[in-house]
Amino acid sequence: MRNILINLLSNAIKFSPEGKEIILTSKINKSEIEITVKDSGIGISKEDQQHLFQRFYRAQNATNIQGTGLGLNIVSKYVELMNGSITF
Repeated sequence: MRNILINLLSNAIKFSPEGKEIILTSKINKSEIEITVKDSGIGISKEDQQHLFQRFYRAQNATNIQGTGLGLNIVSKYVELMNGSITF
């Protein structure tokens, strides 16, 4: 869970303009945890959204921002190992 949160928050920070709000919310009940990260970032095109969790995929508007395209793929694998789901 720690690695998931670090990656999601790091992405929110990396892709948002400095000083813009990033919101992290969580809901916990007996059988699940729901975590939501909302940022004020550059956005993701409809075309790029379908590839968001693929290994080495970088959105077309992210070329000037450092990254390998592995973070969200790794997050999705961690979530899968915990019998969870991740959505955009």
